Amino acid sequence: MQKETREQYDYLVIGSGPAGYVAAVTASQLGLKTAVVEKSSDMLGGVCLNEGCIPLKSIIDSAKKVDVIRNSSGLCKGNIEAGEVNLSEIIKKSRQNAEMLKKGLTFLFRKNMIDLLVGEARFLDKNTVSVFDESGAKRNVTAKNFLIASGSQPKKLEALKYDEKHIISSSEAVRLDKIPGKILIVGGGAIGVEFASFYNSIGSSVTLIEAEKCLLPTEDEEISRGMRTIFAKKGINILTGGTVKKAFCEKNTVAVEMEAAGEITKETYDIVLVSVGRVPSSSRLSLETAGVQVDKNQFIPVDECMRTNVKNIFAAGDVIKTPMLAHTAQAEGEIAAKTAAGRAVEAINYKVVPRVVYSEVQTASVGMTEAQARSKDIDIAIGKQFLKSNGLALVKTETEGFIKIIANKKNRLILGVHILGYNAAELIHEFVVAIEAGLSVDKLAETIHAHPTFAETAQDAARAVFGKSIHG
Repeated sequence: MQKETREQYDYLVIGSGPAGYVAAVTASQLGLKTAVVEKSSDMLGGVCLNEGCIPLKSIIDSAKKVDVIRNSSGLCKGNIEAGEVNLSEIIKKSRQNAEMLKKGLTFLFRKNMIDLLVGEARFLDKNTVSVFDESGAKRNVTAKNFLIASGSQPKKLEALKYDEKHIISSSEAVRLDKIPGKILIVGGGAIGVEFASFYNSIGSSVTLIEAEKCLLPTEDEEISRGMRTIFAKKGINILTGGTVKKAFCEKNTVAVEMEAAGEITKETYDIVLVSVGRVPSSSRLSLETAGVQVDKNQFIPVDECMRTNVKNIFAAGDVIKTPMLAHTAQAEGEIAAKTAAGRAVEAINYKVVPRVVYSEVQTASVGMTEAQARSKDIDIAIGKQFLKSNGLALVKTETEGFIKIIANKKNRLILGVHILGYNAAELIHEFVVAIEAGLSVDKLAETIHAHPTFAETAQDAARAVFGKSIHG
């Protein structure tokens, strides 16, 4: 029988993703003896680092580079052109990126004297967890405070059961090293749109089906329409208001029966990628033995300090019902750690958390959509500026898209901003700061922006809200 060991900490974090590692570093810096439990050393850094944000953005970036070569061959004398896409090398680069960041995380743990306990954690009571390693050895660990940051996993559909080969989730898609001839992507949210953009760029025939009436259904309608137009021009087949009725594997393909616009169609695909959202990964933690409450969807209710119904147990990231975003998780983890250390914290204003879709032509937004503002009977003014009038966008041949600002007519404050364009992910932060700081749209319009920059379009969009832009 394996010998049982017992250790004690001030702060024990379950999960090493964005919420977990930020909380651990913060807690250690505040003087708490800290440890992190991660079920597998291969998953250090969580889903974001290993199967989500980093590898997906890496493969999209590589595809963009190939696209630049395709469209720039005339600039060089001789026969310089993009040949066949080497997907294996694209995947290899993405894994190298993830491994480099993983090494950096290991260094952070060592620098901040954070212990890493590899194994699966299960609560014995509100002060103790058992950690089971791969060999089955158990170590009991006690702590004054705990953070549950165990992340999430892909949501499943009854009609599309994963076989991890032909019917896959995003976890397998970021490691797929053979270009599918035909791929069906089920789900037109952020993950589905990003993968649709990627596979289209590397030469796959892409069909995207979404149950709602538009792509990116939580975004402003103009952004959704704009992305659909861009996708249609690229040859992506889009089925909105559609569902998959049934699917089954035939040799090395998947036969799929779908319904959209009242019409049932049958198609065969090499790969079906299911991206219909994610669900919390907390069911194996034995939360009930610690008295931690969960809702019907397995989310853990918390207060603004990330504290659960059990005073010494906190939760952050994808296990709580807030936007499933890495940057949100990081902020939540920091708040949980500071609270555990007895520090005062300021509640997160989720209304000013930016949302980004990292497709080839990106989208980014913050605050209210136009429909949300109108539903509240707010008297609004809207300014919009297209990137095609921006000098640097023209120089870089990246003129798709626009910046849309929604402001309150009465106090002239910014209510929401929605961007469609190649640099949307970077451009949005000017507006995040402006909303957080309570700056009027006039102040933004008066602020001098460097020329030539993409950010000049932000200034022109601000001018357009209550007047006329210079370059519109």
